[in-house]
Amino acid sequence: MVSKSVFALAAATFAGESLAASIHRGHEHLHVGKRDAVTHVVTHTAWTTVTVTLGQSANAAPTAAIDNNTKVAISSSSTSVAAPAEASSAAPSINTVVPNVAVVNAPASPSATQNSAPAAAPSTTTPESTEDKSSGHRLQRGLAYNDHNLLTSFTGSGSKATWVYNWGQRDDSYNTLEFVPMLWGIDKGFPTSWPANAQEAINNGSKAFLSFNEPDLNGQANLSPQVAAEHHIKLMNPWAGKVRISSPSITNAGDPNMGLNWMQQFFDACNGQCKVDFLALHSYGTDGPTVLNHLLDAYNRFKKPVWVTELGFKGEAPEQDESMKYVLDHLENNSTFSFVERFAYFMVGEGTMLKEGHLTPFAKTFAYGA
Repeated sequence: MVSKSVFALAAATFAGESLAASIHRGHEHLHVGKRDAVTHVVTHTAWTTVTVTLGQSANAAPTAAIDNNTKVAISSSSTSVAAPAEASSAAPSINTVVPNVAVVNAPASPSATQNSAPAAAPSTTTPESTEDKSSGHRLQRGLAYNDHNLLTSFTGSGSKATWVYNWGQRDDSYNTLEFVPMLWGIDKGFPTSWPANAQEAINNGSKAFLSFNEPDLNGQANLSPQVAAEHHIKLMNPWAGKVRISSPSITNAGDPNMGLNWMQQFFDACNGQCKVDFLALHSYGTDGPTVLNHLLDAYNRFKKPVWVTELGFKGEAPEQDESMKYVLDHLENNSTFSFVERFAYFMVGEGTMLKEGHLTPFAKTFAYGA
């Protein structure tokens, strides 16, 4: 467990700099892949202070998504993925350190029973056609995993999980949930193996594909928006009309060349040529209202449905469970968020959604509750 730390951020003016105010931590890990390949990964976590609006009633008239009332520190994702061996069908091995994030003058997340939500997007921007209705639940909950043996705790009677992904191209979940393959990157044999694996996934019932994993982060796919656009057109566009295609999965960092800013540069580089049916977003070190405001910001900027493919709440288990209930309540019941189709928490693993082999309270809420 990373010890809690609180830092005071000094405001700074910058141009072309990575962050106005940031703190970097280095984390070194050994990741053992499914073919026993060991990769040494160093992850740097950055965070900065931004302003968001938190306290509007879900039934109130919609207003702008962001204003200057409450300050919340939002971190970048700190997911570290060891790429599989070249042309391997195995998924990358995953290990994450979710940083503790300082919150400046921010109230605790309201409980799921409170009628409080981030400022709503105009109802005219959430058309009925953006919803994915292929299951009984409007919001489809997914399981992000590496070890299929851990999935059984999440798929028992009453489970609301409908899909799985493993950051890889081939399904090794050994269950009946829809598998969603991911291209992940453009090295280590990924492009070579992608066409056959993508077709196999379609043959086995996959309805959607995920593109690159955190290309805005050096420790992950690490692609410029221009290179990502070029290869998205080459590798993802051919599947348009056969499956739904995601944008690259991006962090929630506020750096000018990361997060939603990176996504904007990606779409600019695409020049209308990239086939993208929905956005794939990550969020770490945040609470419920901050997550929802981030989703609204993304939707209002790009006007596409959203999948949350990685999420890590700040705090200890009780606070994480409160945030989980709050987010699920709004994603399931508040029509403002009908643009959010799928949600997967990071991740089905010991020390994250499991503790000594048992589901944490927020994992139970995610898989069976709310």
